[in-house]
Amino acid sequence: MKQTNERLCALAQKGGAAALDSLIENNKSFIGKVANDLFRSMNLAQSGLNLDIDDLKQAGNLGLWKAVPKFDAARGMKFLTYAAPAIRNAMMDMVRDAFAAFEQRMVTEDKCCQRVSLDDVLPGEEQLRRIEAIADPYAMQPQSIMEEQESRRELYDGLNRLTQREQTYLLYRYGFTDGEEHPLIGTAIYFHLTKGRAKKTEEQAMDNLWLELPWWFI
Repeated sequence: MKQTNERLCALAQKGGAAALDSLIENNKSFIGKVANDLFRSMNLAQSGLNLDIDDLKQAGNLGLWKAVPKFDAARGMKFLTYAAPAIRNAMMDMVRDAFAAFEQRMVTEDKCCQRVSLDDVLPGEEQLRRIEAIADPYAMQPQSIMEEQESRRELYDGLNRLTQREQTYLLYRYGFTDGEEHPLIGTAIYFHLTKGRAKKTEEQAMDNLWLELPWWFI
């Protein structure tokens, strides 16, 4: 009979190594889902960080293990609910460490490791990609179509008045190109920027976009 996470955690807290292995097996599906979601959302396959899904899963296992000693079943919380943040944080720590090493390489290397440069991506190309990413309008009601088209037009007009660099950054960061918003660190990886440079680029671009939008849009 399969034992609960809470029972296995109690055994592991008493030194049961087999219980730890069973705890990992019990939660293998959840750890895999978190790893897959992060791997996709951060575009790690194209990142050059030399991380794969199995690396993230292993980090997730370590995060789960670290949650075991501090778990208190008497508080009424499920073990997986308690351990989930530790699992995800362990994966993110691995990504941050890999990215820090990557940033250091960026300082000393001239080549881009086959990465997209923010200065080399033309807004015209991004515009074509974002148009292709627009959902089928026939899935919406006529009034909703008109309202969304008007809002989209105002937003694109504002974007078109930004610099090419700012426009390209925002189109990727907020999912105009593929319909999926990308996290800051994932965007930095995609455009071969340091995290600090990506944040500064984003803040400046958003400030400028804000000034270009009509007051009723804001």
